[in-house]
Amino acid sequence: MIEIFADMREGKSGILQALAQMPNVNLKVGALPCGDFVVGPNMVVERKEAKDFVDSIKDRRLFEQVAKCKLDYQRVIIIVEGDISKVRTEMSKEAIAGALSWLQVIEGVSLTPSSNAAQTALLVGTMARHAQEGLGYDIALRAAKPKPSRHMAEFILEGLPGVGPTNARKILDHFGSVRAACNAMPIELTKAPGIGAKTAARIHEAINWEVANETMESPAELAGSGL
Repeated sequence: MIEIFADMREGKSGILQALAQMPNVNLKVGALPCGDFVVGPNMVVERKEAKDFVDSIKDRRLFEQVAKCKLDYQRVIIIVEGDISKVRTEMSKEAIAGALSWLQVIEGVSLTPSSNAAQTALLVGTMARHAQEGLGYDIALRAAKPKPSRHMAEFILEGLPGVGPTNARKILDHFGSVRAACNAMPIELTKAPGIGAKTAARIHEAINWEVANETMESPAELAGSGL
């Protein structure tokens, strides 16, 4: 029996109903930490309609989703439903091509086209069958994390205030590890290219913040706020 874990948000697409009707498929629906379908050990599928795919490139939501999926799964597959070339957008063809290339060449993400929801369901079911036949063990909802890598280190550093993908890469190149960067004083952080004094101070403050420093509002302040 093939097991597929699906995110409940896919209920409106009709894909869940199609998967549930497939022979030898045990469909489990719930809230996935990332992606839309877990089809095999360390393998997750993210489904996007063509317009949403292009929009998610523009607002950079797609790159954040991919980063989160790669923290939990070794294989990330994106099924793009519909024709990207027919999506009306202000983005240039070069920008879209650059994003497509980055996903596949740099991030190692597999992009699979689909014409409609029915074909997407067929693809998901087939991927699950190929991934699971002969393996002889169950799928974990949240798969084992990949080994620590540069990608994971940069992802952690991007969470610091004022640090985006470019600065995360520069900080990692300068300090060599997340631990070294987190142990650095503000003056040391400014030695990393692109990190100014204000950003360094914010990073140091965020890293060293403690719950004990959090102050409670006095009864008088609460009364004045109307709460």
